This record gives sequence, structure tokens and C-alpha cells, in this order.
Amino acid sequence: MRWRTGSYEVIKTRHSPPKKTNSKGADLRRKPEGEGGGRQGYRIPKEDNVRAIQRERRFVCGRSRQSAMYQEVEIYTCSADPAGRRRDREMSEGPPFRGKNPETWEKHNAAAARKFFVRLVNTNFGQDDLHTTLTYADETLPGDDRQAERDVSNFLRHLRAECKKQGFDPPEAIIVTEHQDEDPAQGKKAVRYHHHVLLRCDLGRDDVERCWHRKGESLGYANCDRLKLDKSSLEALASYLMKSPNRKHRWRRTRGIRDPIRPRPNDSRYTRRAIQRIATGPDLHSPEFWARKYPGWELNEAEANYNDFWGWSITLKLRRRPERGKDGRGH
Repeated sequence: MRWRTGSYEVIKTRHSPPKKTNSKGADLRRKPEGEGGGRQGYRIPKEDNVRAIQRERRFVCGRSRQSAMYQEVEIYTCSADPAGRRRDREMSEGPPFRGKNPETWEKHNAAAARKFFVRLVNTNFGQDDLHTTLTYADETLPGDDRQAERDVSNFLRHLRAECKKQGFDPPEAIIVTEHQDEDPAQGKKAVRYHHHVLLRCDLGRDDVERCWHRKGESLGYANCDRLKLDKSSLEALASYLMKSPNRKHRWRRTRGIRDPIRPRPNDSRYTRRAIQRIATGPDLHSPEFWARKYPGWELNEAEANYNDFWGWSITLKLRRRPERGKDGRGH
């Protein structure tokens, strides 16, 4: 008598089962299960019978759920066992950028870290905030990473001091430092040290630019501009800051920068068949379809990918629908 439970096929018999081996000769028998009825059971792993769930995971990018103007939704299949759920939770948190892992995992981590960086930027900054580019003059160019980090730390210290002097709240920032050494053998050109600073503070742009100095002497050129959103998203700017993956990037954030809001995942909203139907049909790129699925949100972008083991997955990028007044026009 046979039936399936979890990720195994269970065979019940009155006698000791014959030895079963896999292609490498390993014994696939398991210790007996159950003590009633004089019958014993053993388990044979079934790789094609892994218990799976269809998960919807959301990343709400804003200071709160109510004020968020952008969110991303991932719909995919994953393992239902505790280890699989733990791996899924860890992978959704975003690994450090360019971690020291084997090549395949390094590529995966770099892509996941860029995705996390885009969400982080969209969570903490909007059209009222600033993007500042800091460069060096020839005579002030740092000789190593440590000096470059010291310079940008002093810049933040000067900003905090100026905010305190004018009675403003402390600034919050994400800083990306970029440079590249010349390597003719690999066709790499030298890229001078420079910093990109995404900044939320109440200082004027001239005050921010004046904070770029070392012991009172200007370090170089500072250019400060207001952020520009594209469909309620800063994805274009965030992707630009992580451009050229072969270059050396270092990014840091101040203490007040918040992670994206991650509501509890929903494991019952979609079925495997529904995901396949959406991924392969016209509904994937239909704004009307997703507006019904997620009231109050509009579709920015939808993408479907296929995996030989888990099947289809869908990634959505949504923006908050503008509120409309009584006359039908948006505010």
C-alpha cells in the first residue's frame, strides 16, 4: 500500500522491505515508522515530490505603509519545509553587496544586493530630498579607501553640525563610494575616487555643498540637486549608482535609514496553475488585471521568469495610485 506524505513516498508492508539503493549504491531505506498493527514503514526520498507552496512576498517602500508610494511584489514557488522557509526568509533580507562567496553565489548575491539597494533607496527618499555628488581636486585625491571613507565621514559630521546650528533634525543619508584602479591587461580604465550621497535634511543646497572640506579647505567639486522620481520610483538613480559591477563600490547608511517594510508573506493567494496562466498569458502586462489584484496601486513593470525546478515566478513593481478629488482630477 502506497501513499505520499511530505517529500517522501511511504510504503507500508508486513515484512521487512528489500534493500533499495540509488545510482551511487547508497541505501535508501529509513528506520521503521509507527508501532501499531504490527506493520512497519520506510521512506524513499522522492526528489520530484518536494512539498511546495506558492508564496506572495511584498516589499513596501516607504516610511510607513500608508505613506509608501512604491512597492515590489514577488510571486514564486518555494519549499514548504522549515529549512526552505528559513532560506527564503534569509534571501529576502538582502545580502551585503559583492560578498565573498563562490562565483555562482557571488553573482546571485550581487544581483540580490542591487535589488535590495533599489528598495532601500525607494523606502527612505523622495522628491523633496537631495542627491549630492562629491569629487576631488588633484591635490586632495585620497590615496586609499581608508582616507576616502574618512573624508565622507567628516562630510556627514559637518552636515550634522550645520543642522544642529540651524535647529534642524540630524541628516539621514546613503553614501556610495566608487573608484577603479587601471588594469590594461583586463581593459579597465582608472576611475577617480568620488562619492554619491542621497540625503534627507532641511539644509539648503549651498549649505550642503559647503560641508565638503578637509580642515576648512575645499576637497573639490560638490554638486547638489533635488531627486527626480520616475513613476514614483528612484530605481533609475539607484541602478545608476550601482552601475559597472566590475568597479569597486562601497556603500553605507546612517543609523536612521529604514529597511523596506515586509508584510507577512501570503501562501494562499496564488496557485501554481494560476501563476503559470498569468506568466504565459496577456494578464502579465495588463494594468487593469493588477489594479484588481492590488486596489490602490498601478503597474509600473511586470516580469516573469522560468526555473526548471520551481517553474514560473512573477515580479511586480507597483506605484501608488494618485488620489482623486471630487472633480475627478488627481491632486
